[in-house]
Amino acid sequence: MNEPRTILVSGATGTVGRHVTAGLTSRGVRVRALTRDPAAADLPAGVEAVPGSPFDPAGLEPWLDGVSGVFLMLPRFADIAAVRETVRVIARHAEHVVFLSSGAVRDGVPATGQSGAIARAHAEVEEAIRDSGIAWTFLRPYRFAANTLHWGEAIRAGAPVPVVLPHVPVTLLDERDIAAVAVHALTEDGHAGARYELTGPEPLTPVRQLAIIGEVTGRRIAWTERPAEDWIRTVLGRAATDAEVAGMRASIEDSASSVTDTITRVTGRPARTFREWVSEHTHELTGPLPELRRDDAGFVLASTWRVADPARQRAAAAAALDDWRDRPWPPGLLAHSVLLGTDGHTLLHYSQWTDSGAVEAFRRAGRTRRNDDIDAVVSGIERLTATGYRRYRSAVPDRPIEPGMVVLVSFATESAAVGARFVDALLTRHPVNTGERPPDGMGGNHFHLAVDGSRVLNYAEFTDEAAHQRVVDTRLRAGDDVPGLIAGTPGLTPLGFERFLPYGTRYGRG
Repeated sequence: MNEPRTILVSGATGTVGRHVTAGLTSRGVRVRALTRDPAAADLPAGVEAVPGSPFDPAGLEPWLDGVSGVFLMLPRFADIAAVRETVRVIARHAEHVVFLSSGAVRDGVPATGQSGAIARAHAEVEEAIRDSGIAWTFLRPYRFAANTLHWGEAIRAGAPVPVVLPHVPVTLLDERDIAAVAVHALTEDGHAGARYELTGPEPLTPVRQLAIIGEVTGRRIAWTERPAEDWIRTVLGRAATDAEVAGMRASIEDSASSVTDTITRVTGRPARTFREWVSEHTHELTGPLPELRRDDAGFVLASTWRVADPARQRAAAAAALDDWRDRPWPPGLLAHSVLLGTDGHTLLHYSQWTDSGAVEAFRRAGRTRRNDDIDAVVSGIERLTATGYRRYRSAVPDRPIEPGMVVLVSFATESAAVGARFVDALLTRHPVNTGERPPDGMGGNHFHLAVDGSRVLNYAEFTDEAAHQRVVDTRLRAGDDVPGLIAGTPGLTPLGFERFLPYGTRYGRG
């Protein structure tokens, strides 16, 4: 029986490399993963993690023993002389190298004549590989979808997103598609000498990209234009010449809307859309919490579980969200969020639905089976309450925060009318409406009325527990205005508050 081949993967824990590693492993290939910190690599079972860098050819050479192929990438654009030596070392041991180059490289132009530092660095490595005599395949991706992850900080804080060239369409690549092409090239014949230009399936302007993120996650995302030259200098470095800046801008605009079918030809499946990519990266883009004010959420189901300890609490949260990966998504479910009680035992499930009919249909068709499957993964889950709500009113300060804690404040009410009158009166005292400065660290207050009229729920956002405690200490003392309103509202009974830490959200597919 032939021994399985061994392939060295550089950047094995990076955006593309981790998917190359997983794809090779799934094909039964032995993977030697080159990484700066093998102990922290968190790679699939059976992968051999080894320390090293493409910029250290002497340190790399021992790990090339017995290697037939190499996936090579540049983690940065300096020290190209060292990478040239690394290429020579690779050529002494391996038969084939797949190099993650750049779509900025132009054929027929020497490295010194390429436009911009990115193109020059990758062209230099391409030249070194061709000169070495090793069989090669060059992957030349255009824009990565992952480049949009830097928008996440502004989106999560509710601030306008700074956008470069907002109306210039670009094609965005899912890193899984780049990795899939690399895996085919490393494990199949017929790819030597190929220069694969890789793009996403459709041109999208940054404005449209933000709209898709909003559609997937139920958000309205504002944006503001960032000067292109300023952004380019952050990419190339402040020492970049005006000509280099102009060249990179021209390159972006000239190639922005190019679409190739390379991914389909090599892998046999269409390139993934930006919408598909967003659905897998909502946590990085929008954070673990849902958009409370989405217009299409006509019904909210808030339910609680209790487990024995913090380890089981996190395991139950992971099981609840992971279960949706392979299960048909229920019609009408917009988002399902899980939060962890600071007591280490409680879990809050906050799910947004189009209407109550969709919830009832799911209860009849699939809830019991889903619960049984989760219980098979995590035993000992006690399911406590499940109450249906409609969001009634929200008060959100203009000064945005990224919530690190959610506090649920609950009240029993004799009727929905009692709850509505209380919320209306309370909001006349809210800083958003009085014009006073909101307490530091306090975000939005989102008031929900139970559909049966029995509860009011205030979903209150804070940066952290300390911010909430400051509000309790300074605004909710006996004799203050808000406690007086609560005590003076007939038919209203305070039930206390619970603190929760954000964990994660799954969104409807579409």
